[in-house]
Amino acid sequence: MIFQSFNQTEKKLLLAFLSALLCYWLFFAPGTCSASGTYTITEAELNQLQTNLDKLEQISITQQQELGRLKTTLETSKQESVMLKNQLTISKEQLAQAQNSLDKANQLLKQYADEEKKKRLKIKAQRNLWIGIAVTTLTVAIIYHSHR
Repeated sequence: MIFQSFNQTEKKLLLAFLSALLCYWLFFAPGTCSASGTYTITEAELNQLQTNLDKLEQISITQQQELGRLKTTLETSKQESVMLKNQLTISKEQLAQAQNSLDKANQLLKQYADEEKKKRLKIKAQRNLWIGIAVTTLTVAIIYHSHR
């Protein structure tokens, strides 16, 4: 039906226009059907107009109900949107805290790795020193025993 494609405002305007047109026809239109200058509407035409008005009223009621349902859905959606925004904010804060903790852990791990590297280098230097001392001592001992 053509009326289903109209929104609520358009339907109300159409209903008002049809009502005004009916009033015009009944009261102000020049008389073409009788010699007295008044327009006579047949019962069939009146019934058709009433049927059309009833249909428009029913469409208006249906649209009002649908509008109410859509308003309720919109309110629910708004509330859910606010709730999701709050959850998103909390999640962002938790993510920032987790990232901060991860950064601190990485920094501590890097410090530990640097300290361990220093220890290994120190141990390696000590080993090389002792090897040098041992080689020097052995060389001196060999040279001393060979000259005797």
